[in-house]
Formats: sequence, C-alpha cells, structure tokens
Amino acid sequence: MKPLNTFICGCVRDCEKYLRNVFKNIKTMISMFDDYQIVIAYDMSSDNTMEIIKHWITLLPKDKMVILINHGKLSPIRTQNISNARNAMLNHMRDENTPNFEYCIMMDMDDVCTGPMNKDVLETFVEKERREEYADWDALTFNRKIYYDIWALSLRPYVFSCWNFSRSSVLVDITRKYVQNALKDVAEKMPTTGILQCESAFNGFGLYRRAKFEGSTYEWNIHKNIEIIPQTWIQENQDAAGRTAELRGTSDDCEHRYFHMRATQLNGAKICISPLCLF
Repeated sequence: MKPLNTFICGCVRDCEKYLRNVFKNIKTMISMFDDYQIVIAYDMSSDNTMEIIKHWITLLPKDKMVILINHGKLSPIRTQNISNARNAMLNHMRDENTPNFEYCIMMDMDDVCTGPMNKDVLETFVEKERREEYADWDALTFNRKIYYDIWALSLRPYVFSCWNFSRSSVLVDITRKYVQNALKDVAEKMPTTGILQCESAFNGFGLYRRAKFEGSTYEWNIHKNIEIIPQTWIQENQDAAGRTAELRGTSDDCEHRYFHMRATQLNGAKICISPLCLF
C-alpha cells in the first residue's frame, strides 16, 4: 500500500465566522493521509481570524501548521490578492523540498467549505491512490448540489471568463446547465468513480498531484490567459455564447484558470470534476 502525504492549503482574510467548521473538515481530511502539513496564507484581517488559527495550531502536533503572513499592501483587485496568496503557498511547498508529499489540497476557507463533508466521497479517490489503482486525473474537483463556481470553470466550448461577455448572468446560467448535464451523463455511466475532464475547475476544493503542476502559477490578469488560450477556443466560446468577448475594466480573471491551463500545457495535467458532491 502506498503512503499518502499531502499539503492542505487555504488563504484567509476575515474568515473568523467560518474557520471553526472549515477546520472540522480539515481534521476529517487529515485522517485519510499518513502525513500532512496545513499551510495558511494570511492577509491582514479586521476580525479574529488570526486568533482562531493560532488556537488550532495548539490543537495539532508540532510543525503541522504553517502561517504565511502577508505584510505587504493589498491590491484593490480581490483576485490579485488571492492569486498572490496562493502563489505564496505554492512557493512554500516547493521550498520545503518534500518529494514524498505528492499531493496538495487547495480549499477555500469561507462558507464554501463549512458544510459537513462527505468523507466517503474523498476517501473513495484517496484509497484508490493508496492501492495505486490507475486514476486518470491530476487535479480532482467536485460537484455541488448547485454548481456555483462558473468563473473558474473552463469546459469547452465555454473556456473564457463568463464575466467577460455582455449579459454575463445569462451565460452563467447556460454554462451551469451545460456542466450539470455533462456531470449527470458521467454519473449515469460510472456512478462512483466517473470523472469529467475539463480545462479548468475548482468549485471551492481541489486535490492535486503536485508533480503535474511544477512550473505553473496562479495568475489574475486576463491578458496572461489570453496568451495561452488557443484563439480557436475563444472563437468557439463566442459562437456558443452568441456574442463577442469583452475585457472588464479591472482586467482580472479567476486565478485558477491560468494555473490549470498552464499545467496542462507544461506537464499534460488532466483537470477533472467528479459528479459526486463533497460538501
């Protein structure tokens, strides 16, 4: 049986009211792995976020949680701050020089991950890794009762940022129905272990094979995404949407899109969604 070690990562800012339940779910995850380290990227908060994190450190064995404190000035662009925080965690993991930590969990630390976690769903995939059974994913994300994270989603033909089209809320609804139908089809064919491959997805939680994401980073600037997304894909998206893509005034995009697409280009990473709901 293969030993499984993972980093569990999350960025926090003003998350006080969510952290108690998020850490309950992290404790559940810990039980599935042989070794772990929790990595928190902290931006200055106006509530008791830091106090709660420090309390949880006291409840864990020594050196099992690291806090990366950002002392720099925050950007007015939220996704730029989140991108910086996630990259700080990537740098920490890479600097640790722990090749035996083959996995990384990236999760949101707000209300998205506060609900009771369905342990069996994650354990199904984790135990397949332990038994070294072939699983055709490098980033594994999960469905929700209502698939909410359309901004991070790139599933052809809907690969470009949904918020960079006119009448974007209509496109969000179309894309949500599209991915929900695709996941339903997968679930009907393989109810337990079926997965849907895409170009990018997050939905608040992702399990990653770290080696497949070497060289990739999180990026908030949509111009960087335009450089790596094939123009034919953008045209397909425009045709499916029935309108032309536009740039928002802040030029920001979801930070996950670049991270996933660049890893696919560099290392052949396969980004997948399970039709099962983890939360």
